[in-house]
Amino acid sequence: MAVEHQYQEILEFAYGLAEKATDLILKGSAARWNKTDEIEEKKNSVDLVTETDQAVEDMIKAAVAEKYPSHQLYSYAAGDRPPLTDEFTWIVDPIDGLTNDSFSVVGVIALPFLHQIFSARLGGGAFMNRTTPLPLTGGIPQPLTDLSKCMIGAEWGSDRTEQTFAKKTASFARLAGDPTKGVKGGIMAHALRTTGSTCCNVAAIAAGQLDVYWDAGCFPWDVCAGAIIVSETGGFFSGGKDAEAQNTTDADVLMGRRYIFVRALPPSKTESAEEIQRRLAKELYEVVDEWTNEDM
Repeated sequence: MAVEHQYQEILEFAYGLAEKATDLILKGSAARWNKTDEIEEKKNSVDLVTETDQAVEDMIKAAVAEKYPSHQLYSYAAGDRPPLTDEFTWIVDPIDGLTNDSFSVVGVIALPFLHQIFSARLGGGAFMNRTTPLPLTGGIPQPLTDLSKCMIGAEWGSDRTEQTFAKKTASFARLAGDPTKGVKGGIMAHALRTTGSTCCNVAAIAAGQLDVYWDAGCFPWDVCAGAIIVSETGGFFSGGKDAEAQNTTDADVLMGRRYIFVRALPPSKTESAEEIQRRLAKELYEVVDEWTNEDM
């Protein structure tokens, strides 16, 4: 009970930070339209960093340092990336809307423009806006057993090199393509969806609005909060194609920059929910090509 109380306290604090971050982001967005100076960039035109990004990160860092001076901070904008240990560590990417604490024991994702905050703590369930249980089907997962019936989240990402794009476009073609119409290896999935944000995709998995989300090249701060939120709904989270075979640890998956999520599912007559999730992940990896960019 002492541990649960500690996690709940951290969750409440993190949720308050998400609410403050939401306010900063909405106000910053409104003010941005009145500015004429050029926006600073992270890497390229599809990976922006703004004054708001920095303001949110500064707010979170200051608040965490005051409330929990012994906790570590692992962040994108500031470049604070200490080695991950068993100590409490906040993993932060402000403009993508997530803050979370430790190895997926507490997670919060804020989606300011949708007026939604997704949150969870280990053993405490997952919720939208504090009280709405996830998934959004009344907290009850809906059946799914066939990869071809899946709505799959997939992103183009910020790596726009020919080598990466060749594998992505071929993979997307097989996922969406009709094998009876000449698409070799095609499975004709129900749909492919791209939101432009890993956090939004993972939130959709938790909500039950996406069935599978898979990507490579993301970072721990993109998925760590989502990992506990999805897990608390009964969803599945793992790494790349070889993660299961290699018996990869949670820490290895988190740092591996290859991720797959499958939403919560009920069992079928012949398979448990986890067996279905693992099978769908395995079947997807048999269809797609993994890619590696220069900084992975």
